[in-house]
Amino acid sequence: MSTSQPLALGIDVGGTSTKMGLVNTAGEITAFRQMPTEATGTDPAPFLNRLYAAIDAVLGAAEADVIGLGLSMHGELDAERCGPIIAANTPALRNLDVRGLLEARYGMRVVIHNDLIAHTLGEYYFGCGHGVRRFMCLAVGTGLGAGVLVDGKPLIIDGGNSGNTGLVILDPDGPMDANGVKGSAEALCGVKGIERLALARYGRAVKARDVIAAAREQQDQTAVEIMRQIGAYLGQTLATLSVIFYPHRVALTGGTAAAGSVLLEACGETFDVLVGDFFRDIAANTRGHFREVEIVLGEQGGEAGILGSVVELLPIAGDQPVSG
Repeated sequence: MSTSQPLALGIDVGGTSTKMGLVNTAGEITAFRQMPTEATGTDPAPFLNRLYAAIDAVLGAAEADVIGLGLSMHGELDAERCGPIIAANTPALRNLDVRGLLEARYGMRVVIHNDLIAHTLGEYYFGCGHGVRRFMCLAVGTGLGAGVLVDGKPLIIDGGNSGNTGLVILDPDGPMDANGVKGSAEALCGVKGIERLALARYGRAVKARDVIAAAREQQDQTAVEIMRQIGAYLGQTLATLSVIFYPHRVALTGGTAAAGSVLLEACGETFDVLVGDFFRDIAANTRGHFREVEIVLGEQGGEAGILGSVVELLPIAGDQPVSG
């Protein structure tokens, strides 16, 4: 890494693990560290003490000036982006002024994004989203949600995100999700949805990660069929969201996207059947104002949150830093 480039420390606080690293303007990550988040209960002190120790170690490894800290945080944020106000998997961080604590301790600028927005920023500036005006990142894993950027800037509905998109209803007679919503995209496409289909098809419990891996290798036809069904649900989800947000390109990200082409092809086929003609028509008749929707796989994987968390801090070549 060139020491002439400014650095920012990106931190991705997830429900299960927290990852961090130093990022330069080219999107290169060094001094990477990972630790369990473990922010359950009501006392944030144990998490904060481990976070401070990890940050201290990463900053100590910096070979150039670090100009700020960026955080991608699980949950919905307050209006000032100081910390989460809803955080189902990290309740100890709820209503905590994370930004204020870090600014006071480290004496540098701190910015916080909702995790979906951070992952979308990471893919847009350093991955598969660059060059399009309207970009959506659909993250699928334990749950499901989407972030939307317009001209490189986050489209914020509430809570620091682009809306609770994972709760769009695909099947009113479907299973209940963790939020109490029947037949939502999250209920059908999330980990529990995959494992529900696996139990029905295999006649025994199979972990979602094993189904995803088997489908990716295309060595197990049952796994392929399960992930094609998940892909069809995702295509329906995108058909619903796209007529609201009008994305030019959509990236499928998260652990479920590791199923690869099997998932992508099924998603695209269902999307095309449901709304493809609509987008082809408006693309052809609006002199470039609208485009057909391109669906791709994300490129940055588990590093997208780290990268996206620092976009607002770094002078990225060819783009202006964004603000939420």
